[in-house]
Amino acid sequence: MWSPESRKQNAEELRRTADKLLRYRQLADRFHGYFKDDSDNARLLVNLRAKLEDLRGRALDRQKRLAKGVVKIGVVGLEKQGKSAFLSAWLDSEKLLPSEAERCTWSTTVVEPGAQGEYRAVVEFYQDDEFKKRIESYFDALEPGSAERWAGLSNTEIMRLKTAFRDREGFDIDDPDRAGKREQLALAELMEITNDLKEIKAKLNQPPIKIEASSMDELADRIRPFIALKDTMHGNRPYPGVRAVKVVTVTIPVRGAMPGVVLMDLPGIDAPSDKARRDTEEALAEEVDVTIFVKDITRPSLVRHELDLLRTAQTADRSISLKDRMFVVLTKTDLFDQPDENGNWHWALAVRNFKEQGIDRVYPYSKIWVHKGPDTQHPVARHLMDFYGTTQPVHGLDRLQNAISRYLSTDVEAIDRKVTDSIYTEFKELENQLRGALVSVKDALSDREFERRAEQVFDEHFEHIRAGEDPLGLLPEIRKRLSRFMDFELSEHQRLERAKRADLRIKEIREDLMSRLTPEEAEAKRRQMPNPGLMNETAVEIEMRKQMRERVGARIAGLGEDFRNTARESIERMLIEMFVKASYEGGRLEVLLPAGKTLVDRIDGLGRSGHVSESVVRYQNMEMAKADVAFEVLSRYFARQIIDILDATDAGDREIREKEMQGLEQFFGMSIADRAAQRGTGVLNQVRARVGLNKGEEEEEPQPALGSGGFPSAGAAYFPSSPTRVKRKGENEEESAAERGDDKGYDYPEHKRDWSKMLGRVRTDIDRICNFLEALAKHPRGLQKYHEEAVRTVHDSWIDREGVQSLRRWVRSECARIWPHKFAAIEAEKARARADIDALEELFGSNEPVDNENVAAS
Repeated sequence: MWSPESRKQNAEELRRTADKLLRYRQLADRFHGYFKDDSDNARLLVNLRAKLEDLRGRALDRQKRLAKGVVKIGVVGLEKQGKSAFLSAWLDSEKLLPSEAERCTWSTTVVEPGAQGEYRAVVEFYQDDEFKKRIESYFDALEPGSAERWAGLSNTEIMRLKTAFRDREGFDIDDPDRAGKREQLALAELMEITNDLKEIKAKLNQPPIKIEASSMDELADRIRPFIALKDTMHGNRPYPGVRAVKVVTVTIPVRGAMPGVVLMDLPGIDAPSDKARRDTEEALAEEVDVTIFVKDITRPSLVRHELDLLRTAQTADRSISLKDRMFVVLTKTDLFDQPDENGNWHWALAVRNFKEQGIDRVYPYSKIWVHKGPDTQHPVARHLMDFYGTTQPVHGLDRLQNAISRYLSTDVEAIDRKVTDSIYTEFKELENQLRGALVSVKDALSDREFERRAEQVFDEHFEHIRAGEDPLGLLPEIRKRLSRFMDFELSEHQRLERAKRADLRIKEIREDLMSRLTPEEAEAKRRQMPNPGLMNETAVEIEMRKQMRERVGARIAGLGEDFRNTARESIERMLIEMFVKASYEGGRLEVLLPAGKTLVDRIDGLGRSGHVSESVVRYQNMEMAKADVAFEVLSRYFARQIIDILDATDAGDREIREKEMQGLEQFFGMSIADRAAQRGTGVLNQVRARVGLNKGEEEEEPQPALGSGGFPSAGAAYFPSSPTRVKRKGENEEESAAERGDDKGYDYPEHKRDWSKMLGRVRTDIDRICNFLEALAKHPRGLQKYHEEAVRTVHDSWIDREGVQSLRRWVRSECARIWPHKFAAIEAEKARARADIDALEELFGSNEPVDNENVAAS
């Protein structure tokens, strides 16, 4: 025998089970987020989560029913099937519930057993939003989404809704041939609500009303305006504001009623509004324990709405099969006194149809026979005696009441216990499965796993290659930018720009050197010698060439420095492309560098501080040194060879220097003669004209060919053949030298030496050196080659296999600084996993053994 206390106790057990199921489901959700959707662990957790959620839903459904401590019997069915008449017969009161030929029940009526002589009722009203939801289907039938305008419902609004329907459907809603029944009933309901809207608004949001009476009939009369739509006793007038009533709870003495058993008269589920359907569905899902399905045998087959009602009742409580909690009452069995044309009795067909749906508790009955006694002459009365297995005439209601009484006495408690035990058993099975699954999941969330995930994230950000697609990541972005940079840096345009820069520098060198080759400079050199009077032109030329050699060497060193700086500038731009401009997912290599003026210095500082391996920045102390190769070659090899020609004053020595010079010129594809011819009116031709070496020009003395290296063997400077008298300062031409005894007063005439030939020879060599420097700077095998090789070498030091591996190690060690948000998320996930594992161990117990069989089954 059930009791309210036992039901509440079972409800408490189910609540605790549901709470644990919730925690387990949350654990499954939290651990599922650590795995990809297509992984085995993720699929296992999804499967377990679905089972946990389903079991928790069933546990909560039962818990809500058991927590009330009462058993609610819901009477359901379609409209005009005799539900209210059946309940009235049960309660032995024809007047308590309205029962008319038309649809009359609006509100849900709950009948609770009370003490003898207790007749009272409580009327509850809708809130505004609840009422709007209950009549929403009326508006949707005419104009979807227009329920928000319910408060302003009027005849004008009705006309607007009809117009909107005609515009949407293309025909009038009043057209009986084209408009559907649903739309026409919705319009009729809206018109009735319009007529009663004032009274409805007055009752909405009102507190419950309590009604007390001294008799059943008085109570029936007083609650009728809150249950029935129309007053059939006084001209069929609508009851004002009845549509604002939500539920009426009636407390009356019930014959043979058990304490805690409540009857509910639910509206027909096929009513045109959402109200009836929602009231019935909510009651079945949340309140009803036992369902009495009322069916009129005039239509023995089950129609669509009745099948929907059976499915709704089945899904409302999935813990108990429908046949264990549903009774079927077949009304109006006395209406047919003969079978149909096929020889089948209507009530028997209805019984068979319900049994085909798996429902065995079917009870035919007659309302008339309940009040007047069975008609023994009626053929159905004899059929019912055979059906119920009795020799006494029966009306069927007493059999139903006895069956429900037995059900409440024995079956309810057994079913409650069975369902509670079944849910708990299933819970323990799922608990063991989840424990085994999460133990394996826990092992998969080790530190090594998060290191692997961090490596995957790094791979995706550094270089992620997918089948059939271009690689993505920081390294491909660096390669792409460096490729564009190298294409530009090695282009003909950039070669011409570097050559133009070299031209300006060589022009400055040429002008500076030529400006030093003057007669005054030669004379000054002569005077600086120990015995300037005895110095011949060769000695002065040697000094001039020595001076020019020093200046040329310094100037060439400056030119080499220019080329080295140019290479460094190019490398700086390349490093900007690599470290600053190349980015992926917001990460750049620049964030790893210390502060500094240039990237070369910053990377050098990084390497010196030991933050990265030497191989990563080896170009700084190895490859970058090759960027200076132009300077080294120019200053130590080419420069020395071309400068040495200035020292060749001996004929044999000069011949050797000439051959070396010609070899270098040939190597760079140039000839001095061609260069001189190309220069036209350049400095070299001016020098050649000055020294008389141009073709077609008559010379008093044959001069050595240009570049032959001929030097005078004896003094080439001009001296007078006989002495000339030197005048005394201030002496007139008439004064005689004999009258003067002191030579100190005489002013010797300055003898102007002709240095042009000597200076021409030196200028020729200087011009030849400058021409060679131009060729060296512009030729692809010259300084351009060393510039490009320097840039290419530094480029390759980063992008070759060894460089990429070293770069990868460096970036991997510092990836958290490059992409802090990505790796911070992994660290956060790792910390969260540790917290979840702690929660798992706390929930299951870290030392509890795991059921290996259940783990294997999971």
